[in-house]
Amino acid sequence: MAGEFADRAALDAVLDRALAASNADETEVLIAASDSSLTRFTHNFVHESVTERNAQMSVRAVIGKRTGVAGTNRLDESGIAEVVKRAYEMAKLSTEDPMFPGLPASQDGVSEVPGSFDPATATATPEMRAAAVADIAKVMRVNDLYAAGYVSTQSDAFVIGNSKGVRRFHQGTDSAINVKAIGSDSSGYAEGFSKRFSDLEPTALAERAAKKAVAGKNPRALEPGKYTVILEAPAFREFLGYLSWIGFGAQPFDEGSSFLSGHIGEKLVGENVTVRDDYAHPLGSGIPFDFEGVPRQQVTLVERGVARSVVYDSYYAAKLHHANTGHALPAPNSEGPLPLNVVVDPGSTPLEDMIKDVQHGVLISRTWYIRLVDQKQTMITGMTRDGLFLIERGRVSKGLKNMRFNESIVGALGRCDLASALVRSESHVLPAVRIEGFTFSSGTEF
Repeated sequence: MAGEFADRAALDAVLDRALAASNADETEVLIAASDSSLTRFTHNFVHESVTERNAQMSVRAVIGKRTGVAGTNRLDESGIAEVVKRAYEMAKLSTEDPMFPGLPASQDGVSEVPGSFDPATATATPEMRAAAVADIAKVMRVNDLYAAGYVSTQSDAFVIGNSKGVRRFHQGTDSAINVKAIGSDSSGYAEGFSKRFSDLEPTALAERAAKKAVAGKNPRALEPGKYTVILEAPAFREFLGYLSWIGFGAQPFDEGSSFLSGHIGEKLVGENVTVRDDYAHPLGSGIPFDFEGVPRQQVTLVERGVARSVVYDSYYAAKLHHANTGHALPAPNSEGPLPLNVVVDPGSTPLEDMIKDVQHGVLISRTWYIRLVDQKQTMITGMTRDGLFLIERGRVSKGLKNMRFNESIVGALGRCDLASALVRSESHVLPAVRIEGFTFSSGTEF
């Protein structure tokens, strides 16, 4: 863990000193200690291997209805005293917010997520990550390709406390492999995420990416228009990530910019679509409390196509007279509460069978460069990347040059079919999806 702050006792001691040093009416302390390592590779060779160990403390001071936040990674006596004083002085100078409800009080209901911490992942060595790169490079050389990407491992600990009795601690690990297989005129992509590094399969991921790059050689152009498409999980995650940011939090809901504003209880997407925020999903990477120390709740956002709820923190729970669902981000933030562990319930059709049912369509491996066009209509634009293929008579037939698309996320969820297998992509868990009438607006030359 980060330097000397290797366990809960050490982190609790820092937290207690910070709380004791504060003269504010209310005080909150968040300490995040991390040990993260990243091995990057390109052209089948490691070109960078870095490890960062750090412990960062954030102090929020409250004076009446005024708040101030200051941070530091100096956790000695003088560093603690200085950051507590800065937070207090900032609170005195800040604008009063009459809606501020005060810091949350202590609550029961937090239970640790099983399997969050894996000692082998926490102590993974550079040699272990380099061995994964070697496995990937071996596959690439066989296929006359080169790979670029990264292998990462990390261990994190969070301790949160405030002057109203909140005390929380969580320790977890995570790991990831990202592989881009690159040929002369084609590329392929694969990714893997797990709390246990030993669960990742670098050879299998490399083979998946290489297969796409080989199959995509000599890509042809596709005419813009509406197509049946299948978004693999990494591409679908980009859609759900944007939807979470612009629509599933209490702040845009309150402001009226969320697609859910004024529509709770209405059917907005297909009956086969259920979206939840679930910090405890076994494939996920969630923690059991938010960054105010409030227990996270598993929230159904959309149930069988019907809008059910958004997520709340203490501020918006008080303002909108709703239960706090435990989704606060670290203060201060401009986004309000957000769902960080979105889960889309699967369908009943295996991805292979879904492809077989497409007579003329497109398989999308990955998307990138997505930008928001219309928040209320959930309209985005973006491009495909690292594996775009034509589907003809139920078979993936040939590679395509990349395409730009314009699509409403909610509209797409109203005409979709979900695959049966769940996959983790970044912090979300979701299946591949088939979408009818997907709009490609223009082509590219690559």
